[in-house]
Amino acid sequence: MTAHSLSLHREGKPRRDSFDIHDPRAQVFRPIDHGVKFVDAMLKVFDEWDDYTKQHGQRHAMGQNCRKVLRALFWCCNFRKGTCEPSLDALMAKTKFARATVVRALKVLWANGFIDWIRRTVKTDNAPGEGPPVIQTTNAYFFDTRRLPERCFKRLRQLLSKAGKTFKPTDYPRPARYEGLQERRAKTIRNKTAYDRAVKRNALARATSDEDHVRALYPGDLASQRAHLEMMQSASSESGLNPLPNRSIQKE
Repeated sequence: MTAHSLSLHREGKPRRDSFDIHDPRAQVFRPIDHGVKFVDAMLKVFDEWDDYTKQHGQRHAMGQNCRKVLRALFWCCNFRKGTCEPSLDALMAKTKFARATVVRALKVLWANGFIDWIRRTVKTDNAPGEGPPVIQTTNAYFFDTRRLPERCFKRLRQLLSKAGKTFKPTDYPRPARYEGLQERRAKTIRNKTAYDRAVKRNALARATSDEDHVRALYPGDLASQRAHLEMMQSASSESGLNPLPNRSIQKE
């Protein structure tokens, strides 16, 4: 069994929005057309969208942590079958990130339409009274490109066309209980990200020294504070700190 294959693990009571692994509503795997070409195009779209949505003077909304987790998910895929079911431990091992970092990256990727998943459970052999009848298992991840922002969807089609591939978005099932709930969750995550940016923006506005500035940028992360402070001290100009990106998803 490979490091990214299905692994059973219990993390408390099963989530109420989960489906049995054999339930028709959990059968979301579809072959992923164009394999590596699709991955390359998706990562390029991610980079361009992350630059496009970046607010002046602020960090990227998704950033390299999300990109690395997205790449790890693609690494876990069987493109011919469309299966993608890594455990959090497998994603942590692949990315070298802490659990909380992986979980946050997954949520942000989902809120921006780059990934989707169905929570799943499996039945146990426990007799009545000897343990839970079902336990939580790994999520079934998939890439529903129809959930991408419109600009990203069009750019993905363009990139695959340039690579000589015909892009036809896959239709994925959407359980009734996920309708509406999905958009509310995505809005909550995006609002939380906006709130965090506002808190950081206020802290930066109050900064009166380079040390205050890096503490506001990286609260509690001493290594990043030191690295950024060294970069600030060695940079010859502000433009050298944050060069304008060369992107194809352009602002109007």
